[in-house]
Amino acid sequence: MNYKKHYDLLIKRAQKRVLEEYSEKLHIIPKCVGGNDESENLVSLTPEEHFVAHQLLIKMYPAERGLI
Repeated sequence: MNYKKHYDLLIKRAQKRVLEEYSEKLHIIPKCVGGNDESENLVSLTPEEHFVAHQLLIKMYPAERGLI
C-alpha cells in the first residue's frame, strides 16, 4: 500500500475545507522528522482523521518512535 499517497490525499482534502465542529491540529511534517510550528505545516482534522493520519505516518516512518 502506498501510505504516502493516502496521507497526502487526506492532507489535501483537509486543507481545502473549514471544520465547524471540534478539530485537532496536525503537523503535516511531524516535528520529530524535522517539521516546524509554522501555519503552513499545520492542518485541522477531525479526531478520526487525526488518528488515521498518525497510523499512516507510523507506516511511513517506522523507525520514528515519536509518532506513536
